[in-house]
Amino acid sequence: MKKLIILIALFGILLYIGCDKVSDPEFNIDGSSCNACGNCIQICPADAIEFNSEGKAVIDQTKCTSCGKCITICPKDAI
Repeated sequence: MKKLIILIALFGILLYIGCDKVSDPEFNIDGSSCNACGNCIQICPADAIEFNSEGKAVIDQTKCTSCGKCITICPKDAI
């Protein structure tokens, strides 16, 4: 039984080592769906979203923490 437990543990370690780690998702805003309501800008804790010159919201990926708050508040599912 002890050998089986060790074998299972080693198998798990090998699986972990062989897998690529999942990175944070990168969120983008569909400019054609965005109605510029500004909800995402107000809720973003990282101040990573702002309006571009066309009046559409854009996400600064260098500031975005991938928290997902913008996705839940967008009334147009543009994110």
